[in-house]
Amino acid sequence: MDMEKSNTIVNGIKLQDGRVMQCYPIQQDAVMEEAKETPVLDKTGGYFSIKKKTAKPKPTDEEERYLQKLFTDNAFLILANRERILSDSRMLLTPVTVRNGLAYSGTFQTATLGVYIEWWLNCPYSVLFDEKDDTMALIWYLSGSPLSGGNLCSMATEDGKTETVKVPFFKKLWPKFTDILADYHDAKELYQAYTLPEVIDILKNETTREFYTESINEFRYQAKVNLLNAQLRDWEENYESLREKCDKYEKEWHFALYQLKKDEIVVFYKEYNLRKENLQNRKEELAKENRELKRKLRHKELTNKEYQPLLSANKKEIEQLKWKLDEYANESISTLVPKLAERSIGLSFRDLDKILSEIAEFVKSPSL
Repeated sequence: MDMEKSNTIVNGIKLQDGRVMQCYPIQQDAVMEEAKETPVLDKTGGYFSIKKKTAKPKPTDEEERYLQKLFTDNAFLILANRERILSDSRMLLTPVTVRNGLAYSGTFQTATLGVYIEWWLNCPYSVLFDEKDDTMALIWYLSGSPLSGGNLCSMATEDGKTETVKVPFFKKLWPKFTDILADYHDAKELYQAYTLPEVIDILKNETTREFYTESINEFRYQAKVNLLNAQLRDWEENYESLREKCDKYEKEWHFALYQLKKDEIVVFYKEYNLRKENLQNRKEELAKENRELKRKLRHKELTNKEYQPLLSANKKEIEQLKWKLDEYANESISTLVPKLAERSIGLSFRDLDKILSEIAEFVKSPSL
């Protein structure tokens, strides 16, 4: 095992928030799950033979159902004691017998209490809030397609009730779960862990009603904030994505309209560039005049009273020339492609700049 490439350090494991938890190594003579596939030499018989080490027996279906119900019945008790569990590696590594999985890749490896707690803390969509009464629920079972997003998950409420749910954000759930799960892979094999019944007994004996209520309320507040922030980020991303698609389709539509009047569009574009070049030349002439005016002002060849009207006249001329160029472009485009100006009287300056850029690209395209 390469410690540098895993989340496991010597006698410890690193949590999502950066904390390092010290763990209790399994005794050398303990049987690990990995040993199921490890051949050993049997010298007890009259001849040598190869056999597999005895592994811990898997829980029966009935035992799995019991452990699963124990988990969902006490999910909020576990959540309330999240810091207690995250500070005791034997609780952190307690296995949770739930068969989560994905289509095409099969069932995940067994998760632990630490996996679930860190997932609920770091994956905003893993905590649900009812639209009607804002009741909080925790997703505890994941099953679906990583491609289509189709899913059948399950949530647990504070009273221990479970319900199958189809969530529209499945792709926001499983990647974080599997990332955290992978962090625990080596630690589960190396370090000691309590059983789920042992943990529940400890927590029930330690947890007061006052502590439970305060802890759940604190988590609820932060989870709600995290979820709203995550939704806001997703809406912003969706908006940007939709806007990009809208701009793409709009541009394709505009190019189709330009194609219908391509000869006239080419003529307009050449005339527009000629006028734009004349405007630029005049701006340079006036800039030169302004520098000369400033020189005369410094050398007292002009008074400030004489200087200011001349400077203002030059600025006004540039503004008028720019306005006339825009007016020419606006009227020409509205006449050539009237559909572009149907929704308003003329084109806004923002629209005009965008359309002129499109026309430049259209005229220069090799396919024209």
